[in-house]
Amino acid sequence: MVKQYINSLGQASPNIKRMFLALCLSAMARGVHMVIFNLYLRDLGFTEAFVGQTVSLKALAAVLVLIPAGIVSDNKGRRLVMSGGVLLVGMGLIGVAMVETNFPILIFSFTFGLGQAIFMVTNPPFISENAGPRERMHLFSLSWSLMMFSSMLGNVGGGWLADSLEVIIGMTPVWSKQVTLIIAGVLSIVALFPLAKIREKKHGGKQSWTSFGRRLKETPEKKTIFKFVLASLLLGLGAGLIVPYFNLYFAHVFGLTTGRIGTIMAGGQAVMATAMLIGPPLAQKVGRVPAICTLQGLSIVFLLILGNTHLLILALIAFLFRGGLMNSANPITMNLMMDNVSDKMKGTATSLHQLVFQLGWTICGPISGMLIAGFSYQFVFQIAAVFYTFSTIFFYFMFRSLEKQG
Repeated sequence: MVKQYINSLGQASPNIKRMFLALCLSAMARGVHMVIFNLYLRDLGFTEAFVGQTVSLKALAAVLVLIPAGIVSDNKGRRLVMSGGVLLVGMGLIGVAMVETNFPILIFSFTFGLGQAIFMVTNPPFISENAGPRERMHLFSLSWSLMMFSSMLGNVGGGWLADSLEVIIGMTPVWSKQVTLIIAGVLSIVALFPLAKIREKKHGGKQSWTSFGRRLKETPEKKTIFKFVLASLLLGLGAGLIVPYFNLYFAHVFGLTTGRIGTIMAGGQAVMATAMLIGPPLAQKVGRVPAICTLQGLSIVFLLILGNTHLLILALIAFLFRGGLMNSANPITMNLMMDNVSDKMKGTATSLHQLVFQLGWTICGPISGMLIAGFSYQFVFQIAAVFYTFSTIFFYFMFRSLEKQG
């Protein structure tokens, strides 16, 4: 299995390798944000309700920008859009570290959300266009794994850097997290350099908002795209309830420090990255749709365990397996969608798929903050499990025939 991935990477085009380098740099920056940002808000005195507002605003930014980003990338090329994404992520991280009041924090959170969405929506079409059919699924999984491993480095590095600045140098908790976020922002901006070396062919087709709507309406693939979109929305609703709050969950329920939370988050990313490499071989053996549904179904079991335990060791095991299993299905899903959508609709389909996922976060992010404050983390985890279950069942019944056709 490892040899297959090494061969795929070795045979990948220079464009793919440069994009992977930029992906790693940007993912490290986002990994720092994943651990530090909510804890930074807590240190400033904000509640889970305000954290929910920032989650919702970042997701709303993605909802607003995903389709325009897909259109621009289809028209002007992927490199331009990816460059704008890593720049906005860097600006958002640096900006949020330099302010301490509500409105500016929300503005820079929005900026971060724009950049994150812009970069991620361009990644799958870029791989699809710069890789052969036989290597695509492995490169999709490899890109997700690289992103997870890099995010892991950001998790553990950001968490322990903030703790070290506080303990060794004597910075305040707020100041140490501000410095850490600024360093992460610079790291994302550095990703512009490998992206600048990418050489793209000119994209001949021109798509506008009008042509976007017309082509989506007229394309024979619209039913297939709609099914993928609906399944993604259900997953997004579940993820929006729980994923943004995992660092606060470990801080509040188990009283862990920033460094320890960073290590846990890094462990989660490492398990996700490893699990994503296992996904394609499993899909080749049992089929892509059965593999996706099996992985997601097992993930739900561990989510329920996570939501119903007060033992730290059991919570850690459940957290690691939940994330690894759920996210290992992502590259298989993306590969299945790309194989069933024409080249001219790949950017649009990816945009819609990501858009509705982020819409789920927009809806459930602030709701979750209020539910946590009014009830408990356990209650929210159980609601998320319901959404995940509906999505998995829907996916199986909608796409098992598509697997047979493929």
